[in-house]
Amino acid sequence: TTDLHKKLEDQLSKFFETEDTILYPSCFDANAGVFEVLVNDQDVVISDSLNHASIIDGIRLCKAERKRYDHLDMAMLEEHLKKTQDKRLRLIVTDGVFSMDGDVAPLDKIVALAEKYNANIFVDDSHATGFMGPKGRGTPSLFGVSDKVDVLNTTLGKALGGASGGCS
Repeated sequence: TTDLHKKLEDQLSKFFETEDTILYPSCFDANAGVFEVLVNDQDVVISDSLNHASIIDGIRLCKAERKRYDHLDMAMLEEHLKKTQDKRLRLIVTDGVFSMDGDVAPLDKIVALAEKYNANIFVDDSHATGFMGPKGRGTPSLFGVSDKVDVLNTTLGKALGGASGGCS
């Protein structure tokens, strides 16, 4: 990491109003690397069935139990959360905006369930960063829950105009 990388990480942290940022060559790389270090075999990852392939690939690399809920089905998500209370950590994983249909994850409802069942939230906001929410800060900002999302991954290669690059 160079001083320029650190400066960009600091600027991205300010923009997204996050505690810290880590740069990756792409968001695909960020998704590939994040799950393996966050969760282990005592945990469960609960993922929307239409999450981006890079998220699915990243989840496959970790040792956590994996559950899927039907696309945007909050009742099914809640059932998985109820049934996994014995896990050390429950990580809800969703795209902010789903790339194929443009559906927007109901982050306000996901946050309410996460708070009710003591779960953490991961959002890949690659298809929302730069144009959704106040000042283009994405879906967590759009729903007013930026401070409730534990991990935010996004890309610098879409609306922000970079050739590539991603961050967590």
